[in-house]
Amino acid sequence: MTVVSEILDMVRSKELPLGEALPNEADLCARFQASRTKVREAVKYLQGKGFLRVEHGRGTWIEPLENWDLLDAQLWTTALMIGNRTALISNLVEIRQILEIRTMELAAQHRTPEQLRSMEEDLSSMEAALEDLNSAVYNRTARQFHDHLAKASGNMLLLRLTRALSQALESTKQFGDDSRDVLYHSFKEHQSIFSAVVRGNSEEASRATMRHLQDFEESVRAHSGETGLAL
Repeated sequence: MTVVSEILDMVRSKELPLGEALPNEADLCARFQASRTKVREAVKYLQGKGFLRVEHGRGTWIEPLENWDLLDAQLWTTALMIGNRTALISNLVEIRQILEIRTMELAAQHRTPEQLRSMEEDLSSMEAALEDLNSAVYNRTARQFHDHLAKASGNMLLLRLTRALSQALESTKQFGDDSRDVLYHSFKEHQSIFSAVVRGNSEEASRATMRHLQDFEESVRAHSGETGLAL
């Protein structure tokens, strides 16, 4: 494990509560059997991510969740483990609604035949993964499908934001349900989105995406003990 992961594990295990001071550099070096350089690099990295606050000459403290870079996969996972998971999942769904519903509407208007072929290939790969019960391949291809939709929107900023959000989505999968029934339901929803985009029906693409996101929120909460569907 890296020193960054070791420090995060101290927070995940509740050994270091939010607002608590981090052990001094010498103690961290001894604990992790790491050089001072490695420890300093880890602290600097986590400071840049808003996870740590460094006051030179005084010490280093764990920052509150609202200061963290929650688009970072490790920090998002840590937040889900120690924070208000219900609120965080709702936040994730809300930002997906803001980004993805508009993305689907634009994709329905601007998609090209080549882009549609790429999406169709993604769906074929998702269906094959479903038949093999390979959830890892299914989820990876589903994210690729969403990436192709973002490209089809013609808005490069939407594409960048979608990709930035994908790390948080990947991390959330550990709290979801990858059973065959769940993956099958997810696949049918992706087919509905694609069908609307093929027909150039922005309204139906929006409705299909909203249904997918609502099911995602409900499923992740239920499976993680907070009340999943594939992402």
